Amino acid sequence: MRYIVEDVSGNVLDNTYANTPIKFQMGCGDFPLGLENQIMTLGPGQSKNVYVPAEQGYGERKKELILRVNRHELPSDIEIKVGGRIRRYETISENELFTVQGYIGDWVYLDRNHPYAGIDLNYKVHIVDVNTVW
Repeated sequence: MRYIVEDVSGNVLDNTYANTPIKFQMGCGDFPLGLENQIMTLGPGQSKNVYVPAEQGYGERKKELILRVNRHELPSDIEIKVGGRIRRYETISENELFTVQGYIGDWVYLDRNHPYAGIDLNYKVHIVDVNTVW
């Protein structure tokens, strides 16, 4: 599959057309169900424009997923930049990806919401191939 995803104002958030097509398995959480449900009947060579409201996409933004941490709790070798992404390791096997929302003095505000949470999305999807055997 190839796709372009935009917010409802037409700002392009992601465009995979210049890359190798995305290979994914339906129902595994790679894409929101609001998208998968509307493209599951498409076959190779077919395209479709799909509107996915936030609640059927990546959900609404949740305030409780924004953390305030002291700069000293983060690795010293990373750059703290608003909009930057930071991977924070809780244990050897578990890690979480955060977006830097801002900082005040030594306090850094990290957002664990999906970057597209709270955003209604428009996808322009093109199915390159379908493999029913995994």
